[in-house]
Amino acid sequence: MPARYGQEAIELCRSLYCKYGGKNHDAIEAEMRRQYPGWQKANLHDRGKAGQRMGWISRYGFDNSLKLHLQKLTESVNDDEQDLYIGIREARKRMQAKVAGKDATKDDIYQYRDFCKLEIEARRNLDLSRDNLETFVSGYEKLVIWLGDLDPAAAKMLIKHGDKLAELAQAHYGKEEIDDGTSDRTDEGGERPGPGESQLRLVK
Repeated sequence: MPARYGQEAIELCRSLYCKYGGKNHDAIEAEMRRQYPGWQKANLHDRGKAGQRMGWISRYGFDNSLKLHLQKLTESVNDDEQDLYIGIREARKRMQAKVAGKDATKDDIYQYRDFCKLEIEARRNLDLSRDNLETFVSGYEKLVIWLGDLDPAAAKMLIKHGDKLAELAQAHYGKEEIDDGTSDRTDEGGERPGPGESQLRLVK
């Protein structure tokens, strides 16, 4: 008869499942066995025909817990990046007022210049930390360009599924439109996708 486990065991396993990103079930088993020696990673998975016997992942909603866990981690990173950006921006504004005055020194000007660079970099990092349709589109376009040099066949495959990827991205990020690629826009690095390259773009 299969061993029965209480809520404490279930919640411990849930936390480990989140810790390992839903992967490395061997590590989950090893940590579970520290408190529950007979516990097996097979408990995680559905068994029987058509999953007649539900595993812990399905029965206790581990994948939903993982999704919420990852969302909280993303929000925490976004909060940290935003706090850093706001701090640098406010410091830069104070310096800007100072260097505009008659008593500004060369050191004040140099420090202001450095903080301008810091603000630009902090804003770039803040934008990258946000998981949204615009960052997805930017990453997609760069991937097409880079794959064109590394593996043309892979690039063609990515382009082939461009429309479907656009649909999935729209559904995931909740946006309504993506540009069809007819507008004149160069890549951030100064490169424009070449002929035949798929271009997923936001409609502003």
